[in-house]
Amino acid sequence: MTEKTPPHRLDALGRPLRSLRVSVIDRCDLRCAYCMPEEDYTWLPKEGILTFAEILRLVDAFVEQGVRRVRLTGGEPLLRGGLTDLVRELASRPGIEDLAITTNATQLAPWAAPLREAGMQRVTVSLDSLKPGRFETLTRRAALDDVLAGIRAASEVGFDQLKLNTVVMQDFNDDEVVDLVGFAHEHGAQARFIEYMDVGGATLWSPERVVSRNEILQRLKDHFGDVQPHNTRGAVPAESFILPGDIRVGVIASTTQPFCQDCDRSRLTADG
Repeated sequence: MTEKTPPHRLDALGRPLRSLRVSVIDRCDLRCAYCMPEEDYTWLPKEGILTFAEILRLVDAFVEQGVRRVRLTGGEPLLRGGLTDLVRELASRPGIEDLAITTNATQLAPWAAPLREAGMQRVTVSLDSLKPGRFETLTRRAALDDVLAGIRAASEVGFDQLKLNTVVMQDFNDDEVVDLVGFAHEHGAQARFIEYMDVGGATLWSPERVVSRNEILQRLKDHFGDVQPHNTRGAVPAESFILPGDIRVGVIASTTQPFCQDCDRSRLTADG
């Protein structure tokens, strides 16, 4: 008798529970201005972070409720010791159909091959500038070379659904949209542009710094000409578009077109 797939659990707003983001650590080795203050950030004590056994037990419970996609995040997830052990365990779970990680890629170069061997399926990298000076201004760290090396390593070991996420900010990196598309395409990746979103805390967000979805698309049209929609967004936050040469890009309109009503994601914080 074939085992039935459990139905997706619905939340109070009737949204299905399909995806789970697992923060394996709260710490990060960058200090991106749109994410956190430069100094005096209070991290969780190490003993306050979930063990791998606790994470696996909770993930199993989510899978029983219909979750099929798991993404590891942080902080910076590659700072968590022994991460490939967790990846291997998650990849062995029959109910998990998609296993991904979001990383700033500073540590990715030596870990790309071990992650893939352990069963990681997809990698998303945060990359907000290709210019060393800008990168350091935004992240408060001189780590662009490490990030680019990590992206190249991920491409070389065969992560064929590599995505590069860029938060687009007015008068900072909005002039790099075309260059980032080219860089992503060169490395077999897809560029995804995200509207600058207010996440609270001691960040530098202001409405004037938001570059809207429509403005991003116009910049692409000005350079590439034809920009064709590829799919409807649905529960996926990114709209997909095709440029000449079968180049695919994504746009996440998190500020001007919020998609909360379609969200199917839950988040497990580092402390549970």
